[in-house]
Amino acid sequence: MYFKAKMKLSTLSVAIIMATTGQSAYAAEEATAEEQKVEKIQVTGSRLKGVDMEGANPVQIFDRDDLTSRGYSTLSDFLRDLPQASSAGTFTENGGVGGNDGSPAGSAGVSLRGLGSSSTLVLVNGRRVAVDSFTNGFDSFVNVNSIPMSALERVEILTDGASSVYGSDAIAGVINFILRKDVEGHEISASYGDDTEDSDFGRYNLTYVGGFNTANSNTTLVVDYFDRKALFNSDRPIDVTFKSNTRVSVDGVDYAEDWCGDDTRNSGGRCNYDYVIQRAIQPDTSALGTTLNHIYRFDDGKEFFAEAMYQHNTGSAYDSAASFDIDIAGDSPFVPARFAAANAEDGTVDNIRVRSRFPERRIQDYDTTSYRLLAGLRGEVADWSWETAAIYGKTENEITHVSGYIGKDKLDAAIAGGSFNPFNLGRDNSEAVLATIRELAPRLGESEVMSLDFNIAGDLPIELSAGAISAVFGGEVRSEEISDNPSAVAQSDGIYGLGASDAKADRSQYALYGEFNIPLTENLDAIAALRYDHYSDFGGDVNPKLSLRYRATDDLILRASWSTGFRAPSLSQLGAGTSLTANYIDCGAGQPFDGLCGDFGAQFGELEFDQETLGNTGLDAESSEAVNLGASWNITNNLQLTVDYWRYDHTDIVDVDANTTLRACTNGNAPVASSEAALAGAFGCVVDSGNDLVFLRTGFFNVGSQETDGVDVKVNYRLDTGSIGTFDLFVNATKTLSYERQITADSPKQDLLGKLSGASEIARPELVADFGADWSMENWSASLSAHYISSLGDGDFKFDNETVDSWMVFSGSVGYDITDNQSLLFSVRNLTDKEPPYASSPTNGYASSVHDWIGRLWTVRYTMRF
Repeated sequence: MYFKAKMKLSTLSVAIIMATTGQSAYAAEEATAEEQKVEKIQVTGSRLKGVDMEGANPVQIFDRDDLTSRGYSTLSDFLRDLPQASSAGTFTENGGVGGNDGSPAGSAGVSLRGLGSSSTLVLVNGRRVAVDSFTNGFDSFVNVNSIPMSALERVEILTDGASSVYGSDAIAGVINFILRKDVEGHEISASYGDDTEDSDFGRYNLTYVGGFNTANSNTTLVVDYFDRKALFNSDRPIDVTFKSNTRVSVDGVDYAEDWCGDDTRNSGGRCNYDYVIQRAIQPDTSALGTTLNHIYRFDDGKEFFAEAMYQHNTGSAYDSAASFDIDIAGDSPFVPARFAAANAEDGTVDNIRVRSRFPERRIQDYDTTSYRLLAGLRGEVADWSWETAAIYGKTENEITHVSGYIGKDKLDAAIAGGSFNPFNLGRDNSEAVLATIRELAPRLGESEVMSLDFNIAGDLPIELSAGAISAVFGGEVRSEEISDNPSAVAQSDGIYGLGASDAKADRSQYALYGEFNIPLTENLDAIAALRYDHYSDFGGDVNPKLSLRYRATDDLILRASWSTGFRAPSLSQLGAGTSLTANYIDCGAGQPFDGLCGDFGAQFGELEFDQETLGNTGLDAESSEAVNLGASWNITNNLQLTVDYWRYDHTDIVDVDANTTLRACTNGNAPVASSEAALAGAFGCVVDSGNDLVFLRTGFFNVGSQETDGVDVKVNYRLDTGSIGTFDLFVNATKTLSYERQITADSPKQDLLGKLSGASEIARPELVADFGADWSMENWSASLSAHYISSLGDGDFKFDNETVDSWMVFSGSVGYDITDNQSLLFSVRNLTDKEPPYASSPTNGYASSVHDWIGRLWTVRYTMRF
């Protein structure tokens, strides 16, 4: 038998794919000569089928070989380097933990144009998948780690607004993962990789792909196993820019403990404590995934198709030991002699205050399972094609806190009972004692989506002078449900170093849409789309898109598009449970909330109050407007150039906002009461007998906005030398011209481009580029590529540095076809073992949102087909 993935594409669509992956039109002609059977296809960004869409939308296509030849082992690693996504909102498993305010353990998400992971729509085979049950901060996202890279045929990336075609979330664009199908024969591949340092960062991958045929059907099965060990900051010479400290206070005087030796500060009164070194650069993970694609062709031309996807990921995430601040009796037997002596100097034995760390790093174990089932039918009626499908998707998440998460009540009981020794970083406690104060605090989450869609496509009975109007009409109904259930002890702030709030919500939605390709002249087409979405929680939204495509010559296409978009408020924002924080307002003449300041506020000039944050069922949809102007030019048969200018205006962004409720309290639009109970669950304010604000209940509101624009450039050139092989040269670059964010309507606009910003040190580089060359000759192939990120301004907490230098990392591979059925690939990421540039603001000394400290990483892959 032989192994082959049949891609039944039109000549044009094959040419598009070849051009975007750096292959020439010659290869497209050869491909279509081999494959005579042509089916109507659609390219991401349009639902029109069988229509010449060349150059109509800015779509990039990467196949599986593009990823493996550059040394990527996961989709999240590839997307992190993608120039259009190498900015704010894209995140991978960074190893840090800290409750549900950051990225969940073991998860990864993607954000086009830096607009946020909730503003990028992720599809599998052109249809939606369930979002993760946990959020990245407040952003919902699809966990791309739930998609095995070995099951990928190609990934299509639309970098233009597409809500008029796909509905919610497609504000910045669409990433469509096309999975393998129509495979004939079998394939087994195995790989092993590691870094070139002394650390053990080994990774393994084993994949089986099989195609099973009958006269009328094909079933393609992919089974993939991936395992990776953890890499810690302690494995690399990172520049720690900030150290915490511990101390013991006796009668108001601070003392350093003996464990730190001479590594002290404050004249020897405190021990320096390096918490950064305990964190992970990348955590360990194991993943088992399988995909199945089945097609059955009836004799009357109809097709039944079915898909199934299962992914089970497990692993851990790591953070430093949690801190604590406790008092211990001065006569406790655990008190070291020198502290006891200092305590007795004034003739009394008082409590001793210990501000220190627990003896073990915090470790979360995660267990994530995702399912996806799809069944559908397609066929033709007269000259119109139709398709319908039903989908069920679900993700289940569980996080358990297996080490370092200490219960506050349990610790108090252990101290009162004389069993816990807080000195010497708690290292003198036995495992049995530590086991009594740990909290597993499981966090459980589920996300579920069910949908039914249909469409019908063909030519309208309207013949213009330049040709017929092609159209597609369709609709879908969908239901979604999400729940995030942290343990009660975590929600009540009962664990050191862990905060959590719950969320639970559900909704239903339906949509109707139409899309038209209108040939205005022989060389000018208009593509118009209109979609109406209706949600059970916030109502309806209409979004149009208009594109123009002008074929100036046979080789030059000019394109322009305008569209509006929307993002429905996420279920976690609608159904978020209670979280408690402290906040404050300024008091005095001219201050906006002075009306909530009473006797205390007038005296001291400010007020601190308790803030309770909840979900808001009254949220509206976020809105956007996108413009794209571009050109696609086949300069020669072997040289292609595409250039696109893009702009996005994103408004009504959902965020937590105290000021909206404070303003409502001052102008009489929200209740001001004397007790929390009197608010009766509503957003509002509570004041005490002195008319000072003491409590605020607020939540999510549509308050923010952001705008960004830039230019994409892509170049592909093929050089066929004959005697020394074929070279495919490529450049893919994004130059961002502006990025401004406004948190609320009454806050100033922030220019965030080209700098690190915020507590998470998020990078928004001005220029990100990939460039390189692929070479092939007979049985040999090779690749050399570079990934470049421009310099950045150091972050908000910088102290000895102004600029984070630009970074360029080279990667390469060499492949050899041993026989027609066996191949070997050796790839290296970061060939020169380039260190990330120094940044003083992040505590680990580098901008981990765009740079990494993994270093040189090699992989060997063997593939056998039969």
